[in-house]
Amino acid sequence: MRKRFWIQLLVALLVLASSTLVISIIIKKEWDSINQRHQDQIQLNSRLAAGYFEKKLEIGQFVTESIESEAISTGGDTNLFVKNAGHMLEKYSDIYSLLVLRGKQAVTVYRQGKIRRGRSEFADNALAQKALEYCGRKHVNGIIGPLSTSGAGQCLLVCRPIYIKGKLYAYALAVIKQKYLFARTFKELTKLGYRYRFSKTRIAGKKYNQLVSTLGKRPAQASMTFKLGECNWKLETARKDAGQIPRDIKASIFLGTVTVIINTLLSTLLVSYVERGKILVKLVNTDYLTGLMSRQAFDRNVSRYLDQHLGEPAAGAIIDVDDFKYINDLYGHEAGDEALRNLAGSLLRIFGKQGLVCRNGGDEFAVFLKKTDPPAARAAFEKLFDQSLAFSYQGRSHPYTVSLGFAVYPDQGQSREVLMNKADVALYDVKSAGKAAMAVYSPSMSKEGRAQLGFNLRDLAVNLPGAFFIYRHDDGKILFANKELLRIMECASEEEFIEYVGRKVKGLIAPEDYDQAVASCNEQVGDGDEGLAQLDYHVITKETRKRIYMHAVAHMVKNPYFGEIYYVIIGPRPDQNK
Repeated sequence: MRKRFWIQLLVALLVLASSTLVISIIIKKEWDSINQRHQDQIQLNSRLAAGYFEKKLEIGQFVTESIESEAISTGGDTNLFVKNAGHMLEKYSDIYSLLVLRGKQAVTVYRQGKIRRGRSEFADNALAQKALEYCGRKHVNGIIGPLSTSGAGQCLLVCRPIYIKGKLYAYALAVIKQKYLFARTFKELTKLGYRYRFSKTRIAGKKYNQLVSTLGKRPAQASMTFKLGECNWKLETARKDAGQIPRDIKASIFLGTVTVIINTLLSTLLVSYVERGKILVKLVNTDYLTGLMSRQAFDRNVSRYLDQHLGEPAAGAIIDVDDFKYINDLYGHEAGDEALRNLAGSLLRIFGKQGLVCRNGGDEFAVFLKKTDPPAARAAFEKLFDQSLAFSYQGRSHPYTVSLGFAVYPDQGQSREVLMNKADVALYDVKSAGKAAMAVYSPSMSKEGRAQLGFNLRDLAVNLPGAFFIYRHDDGKILFANKELLRIMECASEEEFIEYVGRKVKGLIAPEDYDQAVASCNEQVGDGDEGLAQLDYHVITKETRKRIYMHAVAHMVKNPYFGEIYYVIIGPRPDQNK
C-alpha cells in the first residue's frame, strides 16, 4: 500500500512537472506572438500618425511658400496677399492667421476677413527673432515654437524668408494653434489604447522639448522621427497595458492549471493551444483580402534573406493599380476588391517561384526577386506588362493597368528599407510621367515629385479662372464642374448646383436651345475616337433667372472607365443681346 502511494505520488509529480513544462512553453509562445503582433501594430500606427503630423505641418510650409511667390511676383505689394490669405485660411482650418512681417511691422490676416496692420508681437519675442534671423540667414523654412501668443495661445510659427532681387525683404508667417493641430490624431491614438509623447527641437537645435504627453516618464515601445522646418520631431508611443499580463495570457494560465488537475483533458487542450497559435501566426502573416503575404511578414522575410545572402544580386519593386479610385467610384468597392485579388493572382503566378509577393495596403503591392541581376529583373518585371490585365465583375471583364517602380540590390540599396524606398521613388516617378509603365530607380529621381502629386489635376481644374465642366455622353451626367461655373450659375456650392441642374447637362442648357445644341455637337464631333465642337446656347442662372448667352468649346474623348466623355470650356459671348 505504501509502495503504491509513492508510485502514485511519483506519477502525479511527473505529470504535474511535464504538464507545467509543456503548458509554460505554449503560454510563452502565445505571449511572444501577442507581443510581436502588438509591436507590429504599434509601429504601424505610430508610423501613420507621424506621417499625418508631417503632412499637417507641411501645409504651413506650402502656404508660406505661396505667400513668398506672390510677394516676389508683385514686388512686395501686400494687396494680393490680403486677398488670397482669406481663401487659404478658409481652406486650411488648422491655420489661425497669416502675416507678412517686415522689420517690426506686419500685415496680419485672420478668419472672416479681419485684417490688422501694425507692430507684430513676434517682433518683441526673443525666441522668434532668433529663429527668424537664422531662417533669413540660411534661406530656409523654419517651424518656430511653441510660442505663447495673445490671440492664439500656445502656437507654432511656420516661417519663410522672402527675398526680392537678392535681398531679404520680409518673412511670410503662418500661425498654427498647437491645441488643435494634432488633436484628432492624438484622440485616435488614445482610442487605440496608446499613450504618447510628442517632442521637437528648436530650429538647428538638438535637445527635444516636449509638446504633448500622456506617456509621462514611461519608456516608449515605438519611436518615429522626422525632420521638418529645420527641426527634429519625435513621436513616442506605448500601449496603456504595456508590462501587464494580457487577458488572453491570464486565461491560458487558468486553463493550464485546470489541464494539470484534469489529466484526461491534457491532450485536447494541448492540441487546442497549438491550433490557436497557428491561427494567430497566419492572421499576422497573411493579407485577409488577397491571401498574399502580409507587409509585416514580407519585411521580416526580405530582411532575413538579405542578412543570409549579403551581396547577392536581388531586386525589389512597388506596384499599384492605376486610377484605382475610378474603379471604386464607377463600379463599387466590391469591384475594387476583385481587381486587387486579380492582380494578386497575377503577381503570385509570375513572381511567386522567383521571390516574395505581398500587399502593402490599399492598391499597392511589393515584390522581391531573389538572385536576380538588373537585366534579369527588368526582363522579369516586363512579363507583367506583356499580358492584358482584367478583372471580372457581374459577368463582365474590366481591363485595368498598373505602374511599377523597382530598384536593385546591392547597387541601389544595402538594406530592405533603402531598397524598397527607392523602388517607391521610382514608382512615383512613373505615376507623375503618365502611369501604365515601369521604371528603375535612378539618382535623378526624388521623393519631392511625390509631394508634387498632391497638387493634382483636380486642384487645377477646380480653380481654373474660366468655367469648365465634364459630362458623360451616353446619359448626359455631369461628372465635374469647377468653381467659376458655379459662380456664373449663382450656386453657392457643388451640391446646390447639382440640385439645380439635376446632375444632367440638359438642366444646364436653356430648354429652347438644348436639342439644337446636341444636334450641332454630334454633327461636329462625328464618329471618331476624339472630336471638337463649338456651340452657342443660353444658360439660366439660379437666383436672378438671368439668361446668359454662352460660347462653348467641347472636346470629346473615349475614357476606359466612363466611355465617351466631353470636356467643355464655356464663357459668356460678348454680345448678350441674343
